[in-house]
Formats: sequence, structure tokens, C-alpha cells
Amino acid sequence: MRQVMLVSLAMMLLSLPVWAAKRKRETMIPRDCVVQGQEVKTGNYTLEYDDEQPGELSIRSGSREVARTSYTLVELPKPATADTVVFTNKDGARKIARIEMKGSKMALQIG
Repeated sequence: MRQVMLVSLAMMLLSLPVWAAKRKRETMIPRDCVVQGQEVKTGNYTLEYDDEQPGELSIRSGSREVARTSYTLVELPKPATADTVVFTNKDGARKIARIEMKGSKMALQIG
């Protein structure tokens, strides 16, 4: 019985990456900005992230990674009505502070 439980536990742990909720989402970044020291121009990008836990956000243009940064998930009071990129202007440089996705109560808090 103990061996069956150990085998079951091992199988669950090995399949854990399958449960991860990796997401790819297209979004428009409406202004030139800086993400982790990398310049991101106005345009359409693919965001790659895990929508169930904090982690690394990859901002891609086609197959090229433009920037990578860490994020935490924050809950909004109500679902976002549109895809929204919120900026901050610290140290004279426009930076992405938060990315909200239409229909979701969760947002990516950058940095």
C-alpha cells in the first residue's frame, strides 16, 4: 500500500508542470516605455505569463523577446472592461506599472 501511495505521489509531482496555467495574450502597448532597462516601443506585443501565480513576464514581438520582468498578481475590485496598460513616470522614465486584461479580476503588477 505504501509503495502505491509513493508511486501516486511521484506521478502527481511529475505532472505538475502540465497543470501550470501558462498564458499568451496579445496586447497593445500604447506608449514608448522602459521595462527592466529595455526600451519597449509603442505597438502590439505578445505577453507570456502564468495567470495563477507570480513569476516572469515575457514581452515578445513576433519570436523576439523584447523584455522580461517579474510580476505579482493583484486582484481588481471588478473585472477590467478593457485591456489596459498603466504607466508610472519615475526618474523621468515611463515604466509599466500594471497590466489589466479585459474580463479578468486579476492584473499583473510589474516589478
